Amino acid sequence: MNLPFFGRKKRTSSIVRDYERALEDAKAAMKRGDEDKALILFRRLNRWVTEDFDRVNSLPPEDKAKVSNILTDAGENMLVLKEYDYAIKTLEKAKILDPTNIKAWLAIGRDLLERNVQIPYAIACLKEAVKLKPENVEAEILLGDAFRMQGQLDEALEAYQKALKADPENENVILKVLKIQPNNVEILERYAEILKKKKNEEELLRIYNTLYSLTKDEKYLEMGLDIDPGNKELLLTKIRILMDRNNFVEAGRIVEQLKENYPDDPTVQMLYEELTAEEKEEEIKPIAVEELFGDLGIEEVSEEQLAAEEPSEAMKETTKEVKEKEKEKPKLEKYEQFLNVFNEGNLDEAKQLIAELSEEDFKKIIEGGVSYELAKFIIENMDIEHGAKMIDTLLAENRVAEVEKFLNEILKKNMKDAKAMFFKSKVMAHKDVEMGAKNFLMMSLKFDPSLKEFAKKDATLQKYTDKDWYKSLLS
Repeated sequence: MNLPFFGRKKRTSSIVRDYERALEDAKAAMKRGDEDKALILFRRLNRWVTEDFDRVNSLPPEDKAKVSNILTDAGENMLVLKEYDYAIKTLEKAKILDPTNIKAWLAIGRDLLERNVQIPYAIACLKEAVKLKPENVEAEILLGDAFRMQGQLDEALEAYQKALKADPENENVILKVLKIQPNNVEILERYAEILKKKKNEEELLRIYNTLYSLTKDEKYLEMGLDIDPGNKELLLTKIRILMDRNNFVEAGRIVEQLKENYPDDPTVQMLYEELTAEEKEEEIKPIAVEELFGDLGIEEVSEEQLAAEEPSEAMKETTKEVKEKEKEKPKLEKYEQFLNVFNEGNLDEAKQLIAELSEEDFKKIIEGGVSYELAKFIIENMDIEHGAKMIDTLLAENRVAEVEKFLNEILKKNMKDAKAMFFKSKVMAHKDVEMGAKNFLMMSLKFDPSLKEFAKKDATLQKYTDKDWYKSLLS
């Protein structure tokens, strides 16, 4: 090919053909693997256009558009070869020659975004690409990515939604939306439909579980169990539903099945213990007075009879004494003070009293039965060392069931409570359930790594110091 010498006047009709040949030569060198040669030819093409720019800019619109496309092709190939500066200069010339060249605007925006440089300018280029072609899915996705990098999440979502409107089953866009709005039910349902078509059952089961947790619509659980009847996470969720409905028989049947399949799973262990405790409570029925003592021969007295009977002087005197004694109420014990202020909603004072509770006070609180709110409040506000001491005292007295019931109140609603997990690992260690101790300790350290130093000194867990898993967790 006889390319024109610099400075020689070219015929207007031949300019476009010359540039086309130069582009093909550069691409051929690139295809052969001669990247250095390709770069030389791409740069030369850019230089020729620069030198001829006034003449090129005066070409008819159709020819200008052709040169713009040639430059765009050259610029995109230079980006592949990582010749970024020349590539951007070439693409800039392309969009000057043809401002409607969407590919040039898009290529500049994409490259700047990928290299995380000049993001505001990348956004401007991508906006122009969208303006030129409103249903440009790639441009909308890139625009959404650019906004997300800038922290403009509302604008990012708007761009992604436009991309989804043009391509409703675009999995890439759906995943990008879920990064910003992981609880968007409509998008999760779309994602589930895509996963069904792809037969990606593992991810589909996870999405069904998420949808149930967000909507409480049991159809998602059933749809998941239709795919995998033995799925642990879905069955655990179903157990909790059954327990909330007091259907402990069916819940117990399912948890027994899970216990066989996952004997070392801490969540399964916890639910099994909780359900076993429920069954024991149901077995203890109140005994009627007559059944216990027989007929005591006490007849019922009507209200009229009671009203007719005037209290004697002795009875009046006794009533007076009782009232006087009521005035002399004994001072409340510390645990009673704590429970009173907690029940009254005076939480600041309750926090102060927690630090003053003794092991005996803690026993009394547990004996009285503990709600989730009370258990959570105690664990959250009790110093870890103080709490461990309380737990150790109760375990030493073999009051394991009471401690587990206390901890389970928290864990059945919040499996991410690190302190409760740590105390549960101590309980498992006390019971010589090594796998349970390991799993609960591992999860507690995952949610609160600061517990590691305390765990190293814990006497109950010291029995595992020679175990590899213990060394690995606490190293």
